[in-house]
Amino acid sequence: MKFPALLLLLGVLTVSAASTTTGPAPDSTVNDFFTYLLNPKHDITKDSAAQTRWLTKDVRHALATAIAGSDKAAKAHPGEQIDAPNNGTFLAAWDPPTSFKVTEAKSTPPTARVDLRFAWGPKSQYPGQTRMITALLTLEDGAWRISDIHSHAAKFNPDSTLLGDLRKLAKQH
Repeated sequence: MKFPALLLLLGVLTVSAASTTTGPAPDSTVNDFFTYLLNPKHDITKDSAAQTRWLTKDVRHALATAIAGSDKAAKAHPGEQIDAPNNGTFLAAWDPPTSFKVTEAKSTPPTARVDLRFAWGPKSQYPGQTRMITALLTLEDGAWRISDIHSHAAKFNPDSTLLGDLRKLAKQH
């Protein structure tokens, strides 16, 4: 084998080794994450192990900043209703969907996109409603992690992103 061909082969092997994951595929990661969020016993804002497992460093930082901003606003305005991050922030819904389904997943390491359809059942505030969500993932430390969530506009919900919503919560006065 000639030297340039060997260098090319080594380069290809290095790139593919760098993009290797040690955990589940993007769609499995998203499925596990939203299953976690929909369980009322779980609170992503207080569960640092879940944050580390499913969220990128940037999202964890944005969440911490939003929590600090809402805590500061609550101290400055005692007795007033202050919005604080919670599982609903990640769902872009105060009344959580009763189910979801992964509809498509595309992966081009180091990023991936997973589309989901949220649905609200008959005993919810929005019976029969559905909404599309797109989870954006980044390969970080060998695992797929949520880097943002895009909630597509629907009848009762504007177009929004998780990072945008966390920034708004951080800037409460």
